[in-house]
Amino acid sequence: MTNGIRRSIIKAAALLPAAALALGFGAAGAQDLPVVKVGVLATGTVNWEMDTIKRYGFDTANGINLEIIGYAGNEASDIALMGDEVQFIVSDFFAVSSARAQGRDLTYVPHSLTVGGVMVRNDGGINSAADLAGKTIAVAGGPVDKSYLLLRAYSIANLGMDIAEAANVQFAPVPQANLMLQNGDAAASMNFWHWNARLLAEPDKYHELIGTDDILVELGVSAKVPLLGWVFKEGWAESNMDAAIGFLKASLAAKQMLLVSDTAWDELRERMRVGDDTARFESLKTQYRRGIVTSYNQADIDAAAAAFAIMAKLGGEDLVGASPTLDPKTFWDGFAF
Repeated sequence: MTNGIRRSIIKAAALLPAAALALGFGAAGAQDLPVVKVGVLATGTVNWEMDTIKRYGFDTANGINLEIIGYAGNEASDIALMGDEVQFIVSDFFAVSSARAQGRDLTYVPHSLTVGGVMVRNDGGINSAADLAGKTIAVAGGPVDKSYLLLRAYSIANLGMDIAEAANVQFAPVPQANLMLQNGDAAASMNFWHWNARLLAEPDKYHELIGTDDILVELGVSAKVPLLGWVFKEGWAESNMDAAIGFLKASLAAKQMLLVSDTAWDELRERMRVGDDTARFESLKTQYRRGIVTSYNQADIDAAAAAFAIMAKLGGEDLVGASPTLDPKTFWDGFAF
């Protein structure tokens, strides 16, 4: 099948799952469908989409039976993918490009946009990124964290300084990064989006100083960057095209559901572990929706390549491996929307 034919087929698949369910292709026939195994962090936010796929039957409606396998960490899910224990995991395109440079046939379809940013206290006196000079910044993720590298690139280009040298950057575990800001031990924090959402649930105390999406615009990347994506083996996808596309269509259908349906979110509330904290629930929902991918086309690939080039300059081989440019086959050409 040519790439052009593949793309024309996929572009027609918007809300197909709902129509398929109406025709009776539901869970009753799941045992007769090919099993697609997805490896996720056992307590990760990817489970929200996986639960939605299963609850609404988007997997069977698209000709597959989804099996979700939880792992304790990213390394375990990486090993599972390479050992063919699962067919899909979530990772970033930097890892995929680096793997391809090493001869592995991994490829990628976008799952989530770059979101998050620099969080500050309302009473902290930080009104711009320039005010971070001389202050303590708590960063979760380490020195090659993508959001942190973008902040460094932004500060060099717009402020005439490298924030890594101008500020007291302290790398911290995820919960501690938030606590440092809350306790006043840091003037700002950079954390994973769902930890930022916890702070944004208290708008009387905290706000986002600058988002990573805003930083990218300042750096000349006008399109939003799909930083996280579904990673899978290109050879497997080529040999199991229907199953691969079936899963990606089910994933897209769940995203569309979570983008517009508050009922779908109410059904996830227990999984989200927010209890009776409505403010945190609403903040998590809002920030998740902010990162939902709504397109996958050449403009998105170009934006990713531009972001790759910016971060490769600062992250070096620790971030991108031996190749300083994005491998041209990092993004899979068998699917688009």
